[in-house]
Amino acid sequence: MTTLDLLDLTTLQNLVDLDDGGHGLLSEMIVIFRKDTPSRIRDILVATADGNAEELFRAGHALKGGAGTLGVNALRSLAAELEALGRSGSTDAGADLPERLNAAFQASLAALDAYVISLSAK
Repeated sequence: MTTLDLLDLTTLQNLVDLDDGGHGLLSEMIVIFRKDTPSRIRDILVATADGNAEELFRAGHALKGGAGTLGVNALRSLAAELEALGRSGSTDAGADLPERLNAAFQASLAALDAYVISLSAK
């Protein structure tokens, strides 16, 4: 995946602009995202394991919101799929769901870190 697949650069630039061109706000948001996302992923995995579509909908929605606020496209898209799956009453997300979630999360973190580094170099 490319950075453009992973991140919404307009959203990230808007966060930088809110901070008068700095990246302190963005960096703080990344820290929160890094800390909160594993529990959101766990909630999704528990919901699918338990066959709880309503909880999958809620957990997917929460992850989608957090990822969207930070412009994390790939994870946001996956979370939206899970939210829709739960809304439809299903929890059949596939056996590879843990790997897909973890890969999207780790790739997003790497892309966010690279973006912040690029801001520091300016």
